[in-house]
Amino acid sequence: MYEAGFKPIAQGVAHPLEVEGLEVSLGGNPILKGVSLRVVPGEIVALLGPSGSGKTTLLRAVAGLIRPTSGRIALGSEVFFDGRRGVFLPPERRNLGLVFQSYALWPHRTVFDNVAYGLRLRRIPEDRVRERVLSLLDRLGLTGLERRYPGELSGGQQQRVSLARALAYDPNLLLLDEPLSNLDAKLRDQARVWLRQTLKATGKAALFVTHDQAEAMAIADRIALLREGLVEQVGTPEELYRHPRTLFVADFLGNPNVVDALVLEVGDEFARLELSGFPVRARVMAPLTPGRLAKLVLRSEDLRVATPGEVNTVEGELAHSLYLGAQYEHWLRVGDTLLRFQWKQPLVGSRIQVAFDPEKALAYPG
Repeated sequence: MYEAGFKPIAQGVAHPLEVEGLEVSLGGNPILKGVSLRVVPGEIVALLGPSGSGKTTLLRAVAGLIRPTSGRIALGSEVFFDGRRGVFLPPERRNLGLVFQSYALWPHRTVFDNVAYGLRLRRIPEDRVRERVLSLLDRLGLTGLERRYPGELSGGQQQRVSLARALAYDPNLLLLDEPLSNLDAKLRDQARVWLRQTLKATGKAALFVTHDQAEAMAIADRIALLREGLVEQVGTPEELYRHPRTLFVADFLGNPNVVDALVLEVGDEFARLELSGFPVRARVMAPLTPGRLAKLVLRSEDLRVATPGEVNTVEGELAHSLYLGAQYEHWLRVGDTLLRFQWKQPLVGSRIQVAFDPEKALAYPG
């Protein structure tokens, strides 16, 4: 599916990317420990995870810049790597579109020549080269800049040139390594829109690495969250955010409150817990044991100032209030626990009661 208002950019047939049981060891250290992932044509998948989780290693293995230890990588019927059969296709034969964090533009070549390089390398007739390059520059808002050199462009313009160069020869797969990290915050927010639109318009599978959670959620159709060389969970941004299968996923996405609570009673869907002396209900995300501690995940946006008569509330002393422009960030001390939440108004008084919906509170074994 293409984004509204964008016509297809790609010309060739699109194929799914298949990664099966991929293992990579570097210097004798296991980095990837059996990763499997599928990216269908027209889909954007973000590789997200903490430093050292293996996301960049996975991208480089797909690109052919690292030779895996075992497993299989294929794009449609073309096998890039197969450990059992001893197949390893070098990167120059994989027909990939690579976009790097550093842009990797030739400073002595014009914008036109940078984008045209891959086409000329493939001996495409010059009239077709000119037509393709100018069309891409127009699509990416770079019309009129074709005679400039990279040093004469802004960071956002250089990144668009890098993307145009990757798209010029109609690659079978798009790989992006933290493509927006060199842009300033405001420009990065704007770039998410055109990057997603451009990638969707290719109709090809796209895989990109990012350390920015907001970027992953805004651009990707699905997120693969990695942890210590394994895929912890794969799903849409909303699935991972609202239905995290593990405490790691729940804690990693966003910046939630993760607090200890005593398990009082466990039902099929909800559990009763005690949080610093206050009885509350929360959704059971994994088997809990009455009498044991659980980890309770409360997202700051799901906490609200309680109205009279509300249940599922806790009360505490207002410890800090920070003005953030569109809202205030308040810190509430409930017993030995600090809870952070956002509210549009400043709060008056030292004792504050907050409430939350049971279905939005997530309980995991402690």
